[in-house]
Amino acid sequence: MRLFAYLFLLLFPVSLFAQVFGGNPPSLKWHQINTDTVRVIFPAGLEKEGRRVANIVNYLDANTRGSIGTRRMKVNIVLQNQTLESNGYVALGPFRSEFYLTPPPNPDLGSLKWEEQLSIHEYRHVLQNSNFDQGASKVVSYVFGQMGLAAATSIAVPNWFWEGDAVTMETALSNQGRGRLPSFFDGFRALSLEKRNYSFMKVRNGSYVDYTPNHYPLGYLMSMYGREHYGRMFWKDITTDAVRYRGLFYPMSRSLKKHTGKNVVGFYHNMLNEYASQWNTYAKDSAVPGAPLMSAPRTVTDYKYIYTVRPGQWIVYKSSYKKVPGFYLIDSTGGQALLTRPGIQFDDYFGYKNGRLVWTEARYDPRWGWKDYSVIKLYDRETGKKKTLTRGTRYFSPDISADGKKIIAAYTLSSQAFGLQLLDANDGKVIATLPNPQNWYYTYPKFSADEQSVISAVRNSNGEMAMIKQSLSSGEAELLTPFSFNMLSIPNVQHDTIYYTASYKDVDNIYALTLADKQIHQVTNHDNGVLHATIEDRGVVFSGFTSRGYQLYTDSISWKPVDASVNYHSSWLRPDFQEGGNILSTVPDKDYTITKYRKSTKLINLHSWLPTFDDPDYSLTIYGDNILNTASTSLGYTYNRNEGSSAITGNFIYGALFPYLQAGATYTFNRSDLYANRGRLYWNEMDVHGGITIPLNLSEGMYSRSISFASTYHYLERYPQGNFKFLHPSLQYIGNSFVFYNARIKATQNLFTHFGQYLVLSYNHSLDDLFAEQFYGKFDLYLPGLSQNHNLILQAAFQQRDTMRNYSFSDNFAYARGYNTPYYKWVYKLGVNYHFPIAYPDWGFGQMLYLMRVRANLFYDYSKSYNYLNNSHSQFTSAGTEVFFDTKIGNVLPFSFGFRYSRLFDKDPADNAKDRFTFIIPLQQLFNY
Repeated sequence: MRLFAYLFLLLFPVSLFAQVFGGNPPSLKWHQINTDTVRVIFPAGLEKEGRRVANIVNYLDANTRGSIGTRRMKVNIVLQNQTLESNGYVALGPFRSEFYLTPPPNPDLGSLKWEEQLSIHEYRHVLQNSNFDQGASKVVSYVFGQMGLAAATSIAVPNWFWEGDAVTMETALSNQGRGRLPSFFDGFRALSLEKRNYSFMKVRNGSYVDYTPNHYPLGYLMSMYGREHYGRMFWKDITTDAVRYRGLFYPMSRSLKKHTGKNVVGFYHNMLNEYASQWNTYAKDSAVPGAPLMSAPRTVTDYKYIYTVRPGQWIVYKSSYKKVPGFYLIDSTGGQALLTRPGIQFDDYFGYKNGRLVWTEARYDPRWGWKDYSVIKLYDRETGKKKTLTRGTRYFSPDISADGKKIIAAYTLSSQAFGLQLLDANDGKVIATLPNPQNWYYTYPKFSADEQSVISAVRNSNGEMAMIKQSLSSGEAELLTPFSFNMLSIPNVQHDTIYYTASYKDVDNIYALTLADKQIHQVTNHDNGVLHATIEDRGVVFSGFTSRGYQLYTDSISWKPVDASVNYHSSWLRPDFQEGGNILSTVPDKDYTITKYRKSTKLINLHSWLPTFDDPDYSLTIYGDNILNTASTSLGYTYNRNEGSSAITGNFIYGALFPYLQAGATYTFNRSDLYANRGRLYWNEMDVHGGITIPLNLSEGMYSRSISFASTYHYLERYPQGNFKFLHPSLQYIGNSFVFYNARIKATQNLFTHFGQYLVLSYNHSLDDLFAEQFYGKFDLYLPGLSQNHNLILQAAFQQRDTMRNYSFSDNFAYARGYNTPYYKWVYKLGVNYHFPIAYPDWGFGQMLYLMRVRANLFYDYSKSYNYLNNSHSQFTSAGTEVFFDTKIGNVLPFSFGFRYSRLFDKDPADNAKDRFTFIIPLQQLFNY
């Protein structure tokens, strides 16, 4: 039985939205703080974090509504502490937010205390949702519920505004925020410096061949440009017009035109021209770019984290739109040799010394989706072997000693305690845990030159960063730079000097800190963001951002003194938001009452009513989910086009235990089937069912891997419609299924994984004297094609059903393309598919349809069936092509459609057709985002 509530994801205004059903173990106990504004739900032991979030949210609600509106909806916020992902989202259906509490190990999102930054950013989404529930969008919410409102407002208000406005507020209401981070603008600055003038549609929709900045910096720049030119309340009026659909198509653009004289395209170009002039002026007057180490490849490629092996030879982390990431040995002649590839990661950073590489990879609890780990991997160039040093750990940013015997790594616990641990590089055992009384958050620790200390950037509870030196023997920490809101990243220790990336000026560059006098000097003065560098006798080699990805540059070392207490940022990195400034130091510390949160709270929580188009089934379903996402309810009506039948269904799934528990009932009107000598017979049918599902996540290394077992008991009662009777109108049966999925990670342009398997087995069998059974099996094998972005997919399927025809089970078999369904006892099919891209147009029209990619599939199907009535075999062979168009509709909805031409080499059982032309228009895609 399908898990109805989780077959779709609507387009939500979220931060990398992802829901996990039944993801926490039953042993996790939940507490809550419940006010008239927010209910904060958190695991026991996180009372401090729960109170802080509640205090910030209540303060935001009372004091920061002006620029978005006065409407209010109470929200549930769930704090998740078991995962190592750093994220958060707000969603409708049901209305709630989830904070993933592990701080980001890299500097991309800033250094603010993570639950505080999430509170400001995500609560802005709460206020957006609250105030967008008006006009035509509100009417849609009456008809379709919360998910209908989400769809209506997400179409009316583009994702760049949702996120740009939230980034604006996280910057306005704190001392940092992404709007003050130079690296946040590297993408747009690269396009500007390289004079790549992409259309607005290309920037909005992205590209498979060219780098385009995402909607976060786009939205922030648009948001700030609007505020600076038209006032703090400007976007409130624009979005009000949009969600009320004052102008049916592109209401946001129409409102911009009304208020500014420019539609969204003109507004974007005006914004970009203004900011680009500032970036270009700074690059011209203040920057001295490095010299490229090698010519940039045609495909967008990142060369990140560079380490010197010997003069003219380096090890780098390399990834591209065509190839999955790997660690490469490169040299000054252009040679590149793959050493090994990392697996799935939370952070792509790695450390290197004397032929040994260390990094972290993600591991997952097989059953509990919120529970994951980060283990340390080691690769030895001399032996060519890699091994896993730790298990069940939560490490980031490891570094290895020169002799290869010790590793230092940052750790984070689910209790929100952070620190450093010294590990044995042979077996991964903990040698020492360094004291951390301030609970600093460590990033990128490195051994000192004498390896008696650790050099690391740290973040304090105020969200400020500093560079420290901490003794491995005594644990005593020495402050090397003052704490500030400048981002500090990846130190490189060279004798008595520490080189590191910092955001002291308008562009991230490499700086040097001398330990003797603690003076800071600027080393590189590149015109766009620098990520990491290696220091050599002849100069510095560093990774800098371009429109083709992170590329490698060389430069001489010239030191210029820098005063870390001075703010060197230009005015565009210090805008006046008129929102009252930093609130984090003024939010009151109220001692809210904490009570237990029962997991059974509102298990049946109906919130949305949505259609589903899954030909031949067309449904209208009411969905319900509880806040902890452990219970799902669906009530609906389904029409089956093949049979002309109608069904009323009700299902409930409970996912808080090891197996999912499921129960439900379906009453179907006008079911039908063809019977020998009787023609088509009709009946009504009641199906009451219950069962279990065990979903397991076995992902590891480079493979996403899952197994699912399900077993469902069904009791059926059939009611004849016409002049016939069933000899046995009732039936009991067990439906069992097994699904195995295994796929190697793929690159951006890869159509499918280069190596993967998908196996489905199902067996239905009656339990009483009335015999009925059906077996179905399908296996898909994914292989690489002749070119990097080509795929060969081999398919095999088999289905057998009993000949007594006492009951007809659901038919999931995919028949030979072009043919109608034959009559059979058993049928099998073998298929060969060759998929390849044809073109990447990156072209659209009227903000209506944007064409990103055209791809094709050449197929050959061979099928054979056995008809027990006349003891005959039938053969079905076809070949042809499918052409697909990967598009974006309205700059919002990904949508792929196409057509299929089938040439039939054998007689069709229903007609004598030799050619079939079919349009492939999967309407359900429009409801899956």
